[in-house]
Amino acid sequence: MTAPHSADQPIDDLDQAILDHLAVVLTRLDPPPTDLDDRVRLVLALDDLDREVARLRDEQLVGGVRGTERTRTLTFDAESRTVMITIVDRPDGLVRIDGWLAPGAAVRVELRHPAPGPAQVVQSDASGRFVLDGVPHGLAQLIVHPAPGEHAPQVVTPALGL
Repeated sequence: MTAPHSADQPIDDLDQAILDHLAVVLTRLDPPPTDLDDRVRLVLALDDLDREVARLRDEQLVGGVRGTERTRTLTFDAESRTVMITIVDRPDGLVRIDGWLAPGAAVRVELRHPAPGPAQVVQSDASGRFVLDGVPHGLAQLIVHPAPGEHAPQVVTPALGL
């Protein structure tokens, strides 16, 4: 008869074999998303902690209105701003993003991609409307910067798949 294990004891060969078997079972039943590494790197790459993270409130698939064109509308809420975007697949394999900010303001809007892709930056108009066209598919994250002189945090969306 073996002595009972306590949580203070180091992991032995039997413990390791059980953990290895559990890892195999979990990988088969609930594998991690294939883009998990990229999503984590994208979030960790934020260099400024004074940001407000927006939450996804709503996602609607409109799609197929014009032939094979697929359209999605996503709405993100943060305490200081709401960001609504419509993502349209273009026939050339890229996407167009039409966005609206509430409250509306002329601010800098940045679309970040996992490295080494460069960020795309546009300026919204006074009503908060902005367009990012010719965007490649893949992971991305929107950052809405405050207007010059505005004392508000940047608003960051979660990583989204385009």
